[in-house]
Amino acid sequence: MRVTIRIKLTALFALLFVVLAGVLVTTAYLFVASATTPEAQQADRQRLLEEALEEQGVTLPAAPTPMPSGRPDDAVGEVLDSIAAQVRQNVLDDLLQRSLLAFALSAVIAVALAWWLAGRVLRPVDEISEAANMLSERTLDRRLPEDGPDDEFGRLRRAFNGMLTRLETAFDARQRFAADASHELRTPLAVLRASADNVLSSPRPSKQARELAEQVEQQVGRADSLMTSLLTLARADDVIHTREPLDLADVAAEVVSAASPRATDAGVAIDLDIADAPVLGDPVLVERMLANLVDNALRYNVEADGWLRCRVWSEAGRAFVEVSNTGPALAAGDIPALFARFARGDQRSEVAGHGLGLPIVARVARVHEGVIDAWPGDEGGLSVRVSLPVREEALAS
Repeated sequence: MRVTIRIKLTALFALLFVVLAGVLVTTAYLFVASATTPEAQQADRQRLLEEALEEQGVTLPAAPTPMPSGRPDDAVGEVLDSIAAQVRQNVLDDLLQRSLLAFALSAVIAVALAWWLAGRVLRPVDEISEAANMLSERTLDRRLPEDGPDDEFGRLRRAFNGMLTRLETAFDARQRFAADASHELRTPLAVLRASADNVLSSPRPSKQARELAEQVEQQVGRADSLMTSLLTLARADDVIHTREPLDLADVAAEVVSAASPRATDAGVAIDLDIADAPVLGDPVLVERMLANLVDNALRYNVEADGWLRCRVWSEAGRAFVEVSNTGPALAAGDIPALFARFARGDQRSEVAGHGLGLPIVARVARVHEGVIDAWPGDEGGLSVRVSLPVREEALAS
């Protein structure tokens, strides 16, 4: 069981009550026990008798000489003392039983009251936690009410609202920067691409001009792909995701269909095996995740007569997509490094890429509460499997 602050406060309040109640019961018992000893009772009776006689003007004579032991009066006294001791013990036992019963009932009531009181005290913290858990890029404008008392929780609310204001400002600035950078960078890239296309489409371009134009076009495509990947990472890092119902099977079919001409040109056979896999996610991010898996499988599929296999299915409340390919042999210990940004393994120079494909897959899976696994193929290549939670209404049906 998870030990919460409420449980700790309840235990602290209950322990404090138990200690105080224990001291009270012990003190009362000892007080009654000391007040009912034969000596104390004899002294009290003697004092009360003297006070009563003094009020009547009678003075008691000196105490008589004790009678020798063994006489009848001595036996009667012993019986009376025994009866008095038994009565005293019965009174103390009854007092102890009643005190313990009252102590147990009070302890139960005290624990219940401590639990309720701890909940009341921690309610503002629960409200702040709930507000923090519901935060997203669309709810940064929400604020906690500040009309309560000016205490520690009131100051915490104001500090939390101030943090939300700063986050909203920073988030808006970052979004504006991403949009402005995308717009400003795409324009010169489009100009460079158009210039390269003009050179390549001219009737008689020189060999040097053609080579330069082809190189420019290649680098422009690389820069455009890199910018798209960085913006996708920024979208995922900022958790800018509009969750909508979608099916991984439909997304995989579209991605594979778009990649089929490229696979045909590369001589790579595609095997598509899909079944219903309904999930709740950001369509843009999920499509980019599958596109990166397929693109990565094609990019590093350098074997002759290679193949690419894409499977989609669902089971046990999870939706799965698995992409496997042929390619260079990989060591299992080298696979985690492939999910680091700008890492491309041992094929950095042989294969064009910017090392953001698999990191984007991992990041998108993470923001969708997914799990990603990867392992080397028996004959080379890589297999990557991503599992996401199945949509709740699909589970209900």
